[in-house]
Amino acid sequence: MPLVHVQMASGRDEQQKAALLTAITDAVEAQLGAPRDSIRVWITEFPDTDYMAGGELLADKRARLARDGE
Repeated sequence: MPLVHVQMASGRDEQQKAALLTAITDAVEAQLGAPRDSIRVWITEFPDTDYMAGGELLADKRARLARDGE
């Protein structure tokens, strides 16, 4: 039974998350040959204030990119 745990910052809508879960399930089924009904995939979300990369909080990076039009 393949188990796939995705950890990511909150901010995606339900359609995006469902598409990700489906794509991961498809990939595991195709690459491992695992029966689809045995594949488990779930998402754990965390606030963008609880993640830092390169010394910058994700919340601050998102705000900066929004200001800069990126």
